[in-house]
Amino acid sequence: MNRSIPHQGYTIFVALLCLLTLVINMINGRFLLGDLQVYYSAAENLFAGGQVYQISFYTVTGFYKYSPAVLFIFLPYTLLPFKVTAVIHFLITGIALWYLFPLINNLLKKYMHFIGTRHETFLLSLAFCCILMQVARELYLGNINILLLVICCLSLLQFLEGEDVRGGILLGIAALAKPYLLILILPLILRKNRKALIWLALTVLVVSAVPFIYPGPSAATDLYRDWWNTMMMHSEGYPGMTSLDYVAGRHLPGWPEDGILLADLAVIALVVIFILNNIRREHRSTARTEITHRNFTYEWILLLSLLPNLISADWVQMLFAAPLITFMIFHVATRKQYWWIPVLLPLLFFFGANSDDLLGRELSREILHSGWMGLSHFLLVIVSFIMFRGAQPSGHSSS
Repeated sequence: MNRSIPHQGYTIFVALLCLLTLVINMINGRFLLGDLQVYYSAAENLFAGGQVYQISFYTVTGFYKYSPAVLFIFLPYTLLPFKVTAVIHFLITGIALWYLFPLINNLLKKYMHFIGTRHETFLLSLAFCCILMQVARELYLGNINILLLVICCLSLLQFLEGEDVRGGILLGIAALAKPYLLILILPLILRKNRKALIWLALTVLVVSAVPFIYPGPSAATDLYRDWWNTMMMHSEGYPGMTSLDYVAGRHLPGWPEDGILLADLAVIALVVIFILNNIRREHRSTARTEITHRNFTYEWILLLSLLPNLISADWVQMLFAAPLITFMIFHVATRKQYWWIPVLLPLLFFFGANSDDLLGRELSREILHSGWMGLSHFLLVIVSFIMFRGAQPSGHSSS
């Protein structure tokens, strides 16, 4: 029987975009994948007994900043020439990118009840286009953010399906690569999901212990000390132009130099209050499982989306807003709330406006350096929150 490929138009669109990016970068001599070169070279050095941290592997800023344990993931790459590795990594990233939006779509349909949405393929492609600049940078750098986002979404899916062990393991793997993803434990802690937290902790501990087996206890101790120092140096020296701290420092006179702690604590406190209120409503609801799933899904994508506003990192981290943006697009389309479009268009423009080709180098850099990208990102989070709160299902208690 002849079965069509699900979301065939979306699949063709993503495949053509990735192929075009690969060919153009190769022709222009820009198929460099600088971040991948860092992972590749650091893995080579680790297994050759060389220096891993506080040494630049690519240009002046190409320092390895991840856990020593993560290097074991890149070990198979070092068995091949870098150019071959680069093509393989690019293809893996492209497949993950293609898989990401249908995965988000399934989460939204099943657990946020976007049922009967018309033109799903078009909406998925539209959501993809909203993060196109971030995707282009990710593909150019050869980073692993898209892979981590897929793992986080799969972890969410496992928790929603009651597979707390699998969910905890997947989240532990993601957190090993980028510890700030541990912000996702907030809904688990507040809902007292001990099994998930135990398996997350076990995953982190077991994988982190691998360097103590090879290259050995003494070398592993040195590696972890160097990793900690590198993270501290990076957080202090990186401007993080999408963070709320950076935005406030640019536009609020008298903003303290260590204001990032103040901003982050304020946002996290508000999120905790929001989750606790959700839990209170869940206990009063006549459709508790349905409401819990809906709340938990939104809390997860909310926390993912807030990351670029909370940490000092490259603007490519705005990729983590992909589930949130997809949620907003499907919300507008499914509920026919088209009055949101004039609000979303300017915010999405600034969200993805850092393009020298589209706006010219000076204007593009001004939007980024002025903090408008980070501010628009945060305003999109607020808009999504208003949408979520304004679309409570009928199973909610009115109290």
